[in-house]
Amino acid sequence: MFEMEEGFPEVGNFIIGTVSEIFPYGAMVTLDEYGLEGMVPIREISSSWVKNIRNHVKENQKVVCKVLRVDEARRHIDLSLRKVTNQQKKVAIQRYKIKKKGNKLLEYFGTQNGISSDQLQDIYYKVLEKFPSVYECFEEVISKDKKVLDDFVPPQYVDILHELIISNIESPLIEINGEISVNCPSGDGVLAIKNSLAQARDDNTIDDISVDIRLLGSPRHSIKIVAPDYKLAESTLDNIVTQITRSIKSCGGDCSFKRIK
Repeated sequence: MFEMEEGFPEVGNFIIGTVSEIFPYGAMVTLDEYGLEGMVPIREISSSWVKNIRNHVKENQKVVCKVLRVDEARRHIDLSLRKVTNQQKKVAIQRYKIKKKGNKLLEYFGTQNGISSDQLQDIYYKVLEKFPSVYECFEEVISKDKKVLDDFVPPQYVDILHELIISNIESPLIEINGEISVNCPSGDGVLAIKNSLAQARDDNTIDDISVDIRLLGSPRHSIKIVAPDYKLAESTLDNIVTQITRSIKSCGGDCSFKRIK
């Protein structure tokens, strides 16, 4: 019921598509979320030389494309495959999957409670006025309270949908990152750094908090914190940096830290 987006994708967006037709000069791709078609010119198929386009794409293949140009009047959309990194593919696919999960859960809620298609559509579009997707609305319900649903759902259905959300949506986790440079010129400085980082990691990896500290290249180390909310993630990061700095300074060394967006 809620599979298709209205309008056109924005330039720069990464979209999920299905290769529908292949020509010597490019490939047509159906945009799964929009019900529209776009063209991937042969120059945008791959960063390497394309001798045979069919060695790179097949009919009915699922692909992640970057939107390069949109001409709404002509209904023309230019796409690129070569300008999509592996990380961007993963993010786009994950976004698509969780979006579908939220929509399917809302549809299930409607079916199980005899809610008409028109009423369910009304709920859906009210949600999208405040949230990028139904799933993100449901995440807000998990992290805050069922009162989030008051603006979208008739009162008699709030508790029912709330229970359904709790049973099917995982609590969203927050990730923050930083980089710490650690120097310790004393004779056992390398061991001191290793022990300091390991101790800070172990002391702060508790309950629902995950701490990952990795060497980027001496003296730089990355710090990644995953926690249920920003406040907890930020306080954990502050604790780690303070703990490492105190430990290293006690050994005659020094540290510097910067946040990574």
